[in-house]
Amino acid sequence: MPRKSANQLEMEATAALLPGGEGERPEPPAGMAVEAAAVWRDVVSSMKARHFTRETFALLTRYCNLMGECARIEAALAGVTAGAPEHDRLSQRLGTTAMAALSYGRALRLTPKSNIETRADARDPYCTAGPKPWEISTGKYDDFGNPRRRKPWEG
Repeated sequence: MPRKSANQLEMEATAALLPGGEGERPEPPAGMAVEAAAVWRDVVSSMKARHFTRETFALLTRYCNLMGECARIEAALAGVTAGAPEHDRLSQRLGTTAMAALSYGRALRLTPKSNIETRADARDPYCTAGPKPWEISTGKYDDFGNPRRRKPWEG
């Protein structure tokens, strides 16, 4: 096993002190509801180890509580018939709760669109989807960038 330099040992000690240290993932706060704690564990385990730091814990707590509330409202909504007056009230409450949870999710960069790393990994900015501009002028492509099909009589 290779020996470690003094600088490497110092960096490992420093990295352990940083929030979300070496592979560490934060546990849900004490007193959090069971449903919200399950959402917390799912969210934290799905992101990189150092994605959540102490300053994001309040937002993450609110997000998890709202997602737990959404699950509770959905369960209550499933037990109500569609024409009942309580159905409208519950569906409206579910909509507002889900929109609030979505805004917290965006603020925490949980959604694929707001997660910069996901966008960068999903699409190469240097690769174009269509033909290059100099290929269009050769007559191989029509005005819309689609490949021009040869007609049977064009040989």
